[in-house]
Amino acid sequence: MSLHAIGIDVGGTKTKACLVRLGDGAVIAERTEPTPCQEGGAAVLDLVASLAESICRKGEELGVEAIGLGVCLPELVTGSGEPASAWNFDWRGLDYHGRLGAFGPLHIDSDVRAAAFAEGWIGAGADADPFVYVTISTGLSHSLVIGGTPYAGARGFAIHFSGSDLVVFAGESQDQEVRHNLELFASGKALGERYSRMIGRADASALQLFEAEASDPRAARMVADALSSLASYLGQLVNTLDPTILILGGGIGGDPAVNARLAALTRPFIWAEGARDMPIVPSLLGDAACAIGVAALAKRSANRTVRP
Repeated sequence: MSLHAIGIDVGGTKTKACLVRLGDGAVIAERTEPTPCQEGGAAVLDLVASLAESICRKGEELGVEAIGLGVCLPELVTGSGEPASAWNFDWRGLDYHGRLGAFGPLHIDSDVRAAAFAEGWIGAGADADPFVYVTISTGLSHSLVIGGTPYAGARGFAIHFSGSDLVVFAGESQDQEVRHNLELFASGKALGERYSRMIGRADASALQLFEAEASDPRAARMVADALSSLASYLGQLVNTLDPTILILGGGIGGDPAVNARLAALTRPFIWAEGARDMPIVPSLLGDAACAIGVAALAKRSANRTVRP
């Protein structure tokens, strides 16, 4: 009998809950809702609990019982599974174990590690070692996967590549300090906010920006600048980590058309000539990668649970 687990991917824009068959990663039931980030962490926790209950009921209808619950967050998550940042919403101090423990052993992880695990298991990284997975979506993050296991770092924080300012010096005398923060410039959230200001609307999105690229020169310039900046950072990831392949996921990075453009722009920033032709490919699992991965990781928590 095949085992199943629930995986819930809490994103900055939407939250996807899946019932995942652990034998092959197949999603046999799913539900997606907008993430109420603006209402705070408690509202997001309420949504996750509601979705977990809904997926459990669906499993019962199918004659399937989930052995555990995995939840991945668009935040820093420590190696022991505790949320450690509040970029999109704040779960620190909330009783998420109490709210979600009724659904079985709970595993909480960073969304990018969950997606990277899934891509290494049944996705674009299945035959690659090591590889780097990068999420380009509402936010930006990365995970290095070695031997099928995402590298978490000493504290669980090895997902950064874009959130802090970089300093360069420009000008004729090289004395003009210039700071650049990729997360605030080229993430999906940042692009939506920048495009909103440009067109005088409060609710424009990065998707609308890309759709407007063909007809609006201002949108085209914004997209081109964002992709060039992203490519420079991706090139430095390759230079630093030397993976066999680079996998781009998320709503922006996983788009095949955007992926091809980013691949072409990234290669000139790869310093070693022998690495410049490495595959730079889109995610195979798309927007289900995080939920599939964290459901599979929940099985590990279930295996560690001592049952009477």
